[in-house]
Amino acid sequence: MPDRSMDEILGEMSPHLATIDEILRSAHAKYLSTPTELLIDHDARAQATDTYCYIVKEAERRFADLSDVRQFEIRGLKLWLFEKPNAVLRWKKMDETGRKSNFPTQQSTDYDRGKELPGLPMPPVRLTAGYLLDDVRHEYIRSQIARPDGGKIMWCGAIIPDDLAVVGQPIWEDVTAEPMLKY
Repeated sequence: MPDRSMDEILGEMSPHLATIDEILRSAHAKYLSTPTELLIDHDARAQATDTYCYIVKEAERRFADLSDVRQFEIRGLKLWLFEKPNAVLRWKKMDETGRKSNFPTQQSTDYDRGKELPGLPMPPVRLTAGYLLDDVRHEYIRSQIARPDGGKIMWCGAIIPDDLAVVGQPIWEDVTAEPMLKY
């Protein structure tokens, strides 16, 4: 499959970008609604794990009735296949460049390198949707979609929230290896 640009892929993903942003933001908000006396003992790993669980459950609810989005689980890896853009998506906590913030497993590395995923009907482009938090892991900075390729990030786009979107303009902004923009 020829490599498509960020604008082509995110353009085809546009009908779902606001939902992806809402899923990520609501998961972080839900995590923060945990009573403070419980959160006090959470480290970055516990926060990421809890937030990931909220993301997955919300994504399952939001995408369940859409015929063009299918969920897959491959050896524990939860993926969403978006058929029209021929893209498969996973969820992660990220840094401002679109890199995942945890130590990569072999399965994660295989995903990023585009190795075959058994059960997927076509060779989709691999994407990672994620969230970026401030240094103390409290304030939500932005939602992002990155295109990994092996050990590097080909591009990273910040999703512009609905309340900041301009009609007729893309609802993403290229933030590939740039300083943080707050959305």
